[in-house]
Amino acid sequence: MQTQLSVITGDLVNSRQFDTANYITGLNALLNRLQQAKLIQRFEIFRGDGFQAVAESQSGLLLAAYIRIALKAMDAGQWDARIAVGLGDGQERAAGYASAFVNSGHALDSLDKNCRLALKNDNAETNAIVSDLLPMLDHVIGRLSQTEAQIVQARMFAATNLEVAEKLHKAHPRSPQR
Repeated sequence: MQTQLSVITGDLVNSRQFDTANYITGLNALLNRLQQAKLIQRFEIFRGDGFQAVAESQSGLLLAAYIRIALKAMDAGQWDARIAVGLGDGQERAAGYASAFVNSGHALDSLDKNCRLALKNDNAETNAIVSDLLPMLDHVIGRLSQTEAQIVQARMFAATNLEVAEKLHKAHPRSPQR
């Protein structure tokens, strides 16, 4: 049985227009937190502003959205990334590349200029459906303010409202008085 993976490949948007060292430090800290939480298996930052992470196949799109939201939450909504998720097997083929890695690379290379989120797997029918839906998710993420991004980020992996309040350093609202 082949191991199914999500490969998340991305690059930071307009990284040279911001404090690049701070931008990369923020990305590295974010990916480290995801790895420590065992949400990604491993990651690499390369070419200065490129990155790649490996996760379980069912988590790829959620993590891609989370990474974009977390970047926006860090810096007044200015930070963002172009991210492609490749789904497929983790078994290297004769050419030396597993399909999840190939799919991720192809998706990032073919990412439309107006969209910052893509997903590709080995099923053309699924790819067609997803390519129609992802621009809507991309649109929502792209328009989040820093405060909205912080709230969404806190909520994404929280089990309770109390946990969200703690992450946001807010007092947990009491039950309404009658």
